[in-house]
Order: sequence, then structure tokens, then C-alpha cells
Amino acid sequence: MAGSYPERLLIHRVTIQRTTGSNIDTRGLDSDIWSDSSTNIPCRLEFLSETENREGRNTVIENWAGYFNGIVDLKASDRIYWNSENKYFEVSSLRKSHNRVGRLFSVTADLIYFE
Repeated sequence: MAGSYPERLLIHRVTIQRTTGSNIDTRGLDSDIWSDSSTNIPCRLEFLSETENREGRNTVIENWAGYFNGIVDLKASDRIYWNSENKYFEVSSLRKSHNRVGRLFSVTADLIYFE
């Protein structure tokens, strides 16, 4: 498709999940219920950086970027499941890029992975 992100660069496949409500977990706390919104979505995932969160717990936080073509249905409230690596990413923000005639070209997602 002319005027969209080159498919040959989208080498990974992910599942986009969206909340469909909440439930009470075994500890008595509210817990989101996630369901698949879109599956086998082509994208490119790129590791950016890693930090350690020492505020109350020792957790490694990885920052990633996800590149998608412009037709993807993705929201900042969604999460991404990387099928082949069995990793869940939280979407922290989205940037939409348009081509010179104003059509949506690509979507870039800032992703967070908690190790």
C-alpha cells in the first residue's frame, strides 16, 4: 500500500489487548479483565533503555518503542502482548505520523515492560 509504513520493516507479530471490565482478585483488590482486541498485528519492537525502580520494590523497567502501520487500532489504554517472547507491554503514549497529503502513515507507541 503506497503511503504507509513499509511492511518489510514490521518483523514482529503482537496481540493488542483492551480492558473489558474489572474483577475482584484473590486478594480482594480490583483487577482489570483483558481481552484480545486485534491479533497477529505486524509491528517492529525496539528496545530503548532499562532502569531500576527502587520506590518500594526492586523492579527493572524496560522502555521500548513499537512501530505500527497507520491502520492499527491502538489506544494509550491498551496493552501489547508479544507472542513469540511471552511479554506484556503497557502503552504509555502514542504518536501518529501523517504523509505529505495528510493520510495517516504510521503509529509509534512508547511501551513499558516490567520485568
